Amino acid sequence: MRNNTARESGKPFSRPQSGTRRLASALLGVSLGLLALGAQALGCRSATPAEAAVYTVPQLMPGVTSPRDGTCFIGGLRIPGSDGTLLSANVFLPKADPSGAKAPGVMFISSWAAADFFEYVGQQQRLAQQGYVAFAYTARGFWGSEGTVGVAGPADVADASSMLDWLSTNTPADPQRLASAGISYGAGLSLLAAARDSRIKAVVAMSGWASLIEQMYRNEVPNPIWLDILQLSGQLTGRLDPLVASYNSLLQNPDTPAAKIGEIASWAWARSPSSAVPQLNSRQVPVMLVKNWQDDMFSPNSSMTLFTALSGPKKLLLQSGIHASAELPGAVLGVDQHIWTQAQRWLARWLKNEANGIDTEPKVDLQPKFQGYRELLSNWPAPELKTQTLYLQPRGAIRWDWRCVCTRGWTGGLGGAPSGDTVSDRIGNSSDTTASSGPLPVLSPLMESVGLPVINHQATILWGNGIRYEGDWLRSPLKLRGIPSLQLRIKPSQARGMVVAYLYDVDAAGFGTLISHGARAWHQAQPGQAMNLGLDLVATAYDAPAGHYLALVLDTRDPLYGNPVRAGESFEYSLEFAPGQTQRLTLQSR
Repeated sequence: MRNNTARESGKPFSRPQSGTRRLASALLGVSLGLLALGAQALGCRSATPAEAAVYTVPQLMPGVTSPRDGTCFIGGLRIPGSDGTLLSANVFLPKADPSGAKAPGVMFISSWAAADFFEYVGQQQRLAQQGYVAFAYTARGFWGSEGTVGVAGPADVADASSMLDWLSTNTPADPQRLASAGISYGAGLSLLAAARDSRIKAVVAMSGWASLIEQMYRNEVPNPIWLDILQLSGQLTGRLDPLVASYNSLLQNPDTPAAKIGEIASWAWARSPSSAVPQLNSRQVPVMLVKNWQDDMFSPNSSMTLFTALSGPKKLLLQSGIHASAELPGAVLGVDQHIWTQAQRWLARWLKNEANGIDTEPKVDLQPKFQGYRELLSNWPAPELKTQTLYLQPRGAIRWDWRCVCTRGWTGGLGGAPSGDTVSDRIGNSSDTTASSGPLPVLSPLMESVGLPVINHQATILWGNGIRYEGDWLRSPLKLRGIPSLQLRIKPSQARGMVVAYLYDVDAAGFGTLISHGARAWHQAQPGQAMNLGLDLVATAYDAPAGHYLALVLDTRDPLYGNPVRAGESFEYSLEFAPGQTQRLTLQSR
């Protein structure tokens, strides 16, 4: 029998019940009831013959050593955090080593609104079968963990160290061979904890964030759908710091002063793994990042920037999926998935010292959108990619052109040379166009992630509210990789407004498949005065076939992006073309 007696606090466990949390509390009670069957004693015993005959999953027989593989599950733990706050946890123990040797340990930190009793149990069991102590805890303030959700604040980060203390003292985990892993909130906390605690020898961070303010307010544009989802889910399953609702409201209010936005940005930066890069680099912490192309909550861009800044051993996996969708089947159910296979290899290399080659392979492993294959890039930025610049060529006024016996002015161009014309292309926000990141936020990118793209016929984009710039027919396939970047010269009609950009792959019939999108707002412009505006679209990997063409569409609003003006407030802007003033789209491709 293992000696796994826990150091449990005598502090009574209490969790306030409010109307908004009754459903979550009921679910928690049912789940913890099952776990508590084996939580009275933290040692593991052999299964009786009757138990062995009916043994199915370890969670149904906590504290009983599996007659199949020798692992043991212990749930319903209450472990003191950094300030004595009790946090809910569980642990899967590997088959006992006859020599008494210590085992490598992996600490999983729960996602936002998720809990240890379900989120990682499938992967924990897989790791225990591979010889790891696989521990998981619920971040403070959520479900059965006491305290207030501090949004990866100092207490949340310090809790990880307290959990490592318990893990090192009460399980066979070797304190010299520990890793931290997590999805979403757990990913960010794992990186922040690794920067603080030298016992963490490797990190696996899936669907996390790098710069928190960039995810909440990227390019001065709020992320209202996902901000509201985070707030609501947090209120249903936990106890949020009141700042969460306050900051959410302020970010979505176009009248919030710049000084207040700066205050929120400072608060967010302290909770951003990007701020911890110097500490991670000083210890050369091995970091694996996993990101999904359609993740509108935490887009890949800032994580790719973080990846570039890391100087230690690193790996980046990119694939289709909305926030956390690609990782959850392997986490919860333990099913075979490429990303979890690579995560297991990463842990084996740095905790077991297995020479499995993952540290010498190309650093970037990606799956292009709508494709069934994966490919490797040596690093990011990838030196094997080539850069292509397409210059925007103005549409100008609608006019008859005798040279082509056609009407011009409906669309502009995307060409290999800048325009020498002096002309303006003007649109306003009186109505939205049919161009969008997806007609149904969350659902549209989810459908895209399983192979059903967002499609729009280009002829339906209204002339007065959107601008189309169309390229030449592709003579050969174009494999786009990375972050499309726009440089524009804008003349706004008022101090605030927004440009939304869409990049399409258009077929001969005029139907465009959305490749990527992005938005940028301005809040303190000089009306009538031209200004340069940079805009990065969401990172992507997309294969455009020969016989199609690229189209760039610009308009003023999108259901995904928060409006920088009050309801009913109008604005216009024009793209200003003149000799020496280039407006361009920069792409990278294989």
